[in-house]
Amino acid sequence: MEKKVWNNSLLMECIKEKKEKLVEIADRSGLTSTETVKCSQELDILLNVYQRQAFFN
Repeated sequence: MEKKVWNNSLLMECIKEKKEKLVEIADRSGLTSTETVKCSQELDILLNVYQRQAFFN
């Protein structure tokens, strides 16, 4: 399996945008809505990628 390496500044921008989107969705739909949970999980994935890259580089 090939590992994808993200450009660090691009990854940070994606994380920032996903956080902003998460806050908007949570304000609109509530913290436990399906849409909020899905967005939160997507943010978790991005944060895990960032953490893995920081650890292994």
